[in-house]
Amino acid sequence: MEQILGPLVEYINAALMFFFYQTGNYGLAIILLAFVVNLLTFPLTKKQISASRKLQELQPELKKLQEKYKGDKEKYNRAMMEYMREHRVNPLGGCLPLLIQLPIIFAVFQLLNNPGATVVDNTFFLGLDLLRSASEAAPDFGFINPYYILPLISAAATFFHQRLVLTDPKQKMLLYIFPVMILVFSVSFPAGLVLYWTTNSLFSIGNHFVIKALDKDRGRREEKGTAKAGKEVKTGERESSEARKDWQGGEIAVADKVKRKADQDRSKKKNEVAGKKEASIKIAPKSKKKVKGKKKGAGRNR
Repeated sequence: MEQILGPLVEYINAALMFFFYQTGNYGLAIILLAFVVNLLTFPLTKKQISASRKLQELQPELKKLQEKYKGDKEKYNRAMMEYMREHRVNPLGGCLPLLIQLPIIFAVFQLLNNPGATVVDNTFFLGLDLLRSASEAAPDFGFINPYYILPLISAAATFFHQRLVLTDPKQKMLLYIFPVMILVFSVSFPAGLVLYWTTNSLFSIGNHFVIKALDKDRGRREEKGTAKAGKEVKTGERESSEARKDWQGGEIAVADKVKRKADQDRSKKKNEVAGKKEASIKIAPKSKKKVKGKKKGAGRNR
C-alpha cells in the first residue's frame, strides 16, 4: 500500500504547493485541492451514485424475489443476478468507484494529518492555524474555542450529505452515527484536514444535485426519443397503409382496365360476327335469283 500511497502523496503535495504559491493562502490551496480532486473523481462519483440509485429502485422487486425463494438461497442469488442483468445493474457498481477513490482519500489524509510534511510560510486561514487541532488549541482558548467551528461545520455538512445519499430506512442510524464520529475525530485532527473534509462534503452535496439534474435531463431525452420513435413507427405504419391502399387501388384500376378491354374485345367480336351474318343474309337471296334466271333461260331454249 505504501508503494501506491508514497508517490500519490508526493503528487498531491506538489499540487497543494502549486495552489499555495499561486494564492499565497494555505486554506485556499486546500479548498482548491479539494475542488480538483472532486473534479477528477466526478465520473466515478456519478457512476457510484447512479448505480446506488438504480439498485435502490430495484429493491421492491428484489424483496419479492427474496420472499419467493425464501428457502433456497442459491435460487434467489441466481434469480437476483438474472434480474439485475436484465435491468443492466451491476451490484458492485456502487462499490468499485469508491474503492478506486480510496487511495486518493488516504493520500490526502496522510499528507494533511502530518503537519511536518507541510513546508509553507503561512498556514493561517480565517485566523486559524491549519496545522493545529481543536484539542491542541483548547488550553489557549478554553471552552470558547474557535477551532471547534470547523468540526461542527464538517459534521453538519456530513449529515446533509448522508441524508441525500442514505435512502434506505434500515440505514437511518448511520445518518446520525457518521456525523457524530466525524465531529469527535475532527477535534483531534489538524484544522487543515478538517477544512479539506468539510470542503469535500460540500462539493459532494453539490455533485449529488448536479448528477440528479443530469439523470433527469437524460430521462427526458430518453422519453422524447421513445415518443419520437413511436411517432415514426406510427407514421411508417400510416404511410405503409396508404401505400398498400394505393397499390390496391392501382391493382383495381388495372383490373378494371383489363376488364374494359376484354368487354370491348368481346363487343367487337360480337359486332364482327353480327356483320358477317348480315352480309351472308344479303348475299343469299341474290344468288337464288340468279339460279332461277338461269333455269328460265334454259326452258326457253328447249
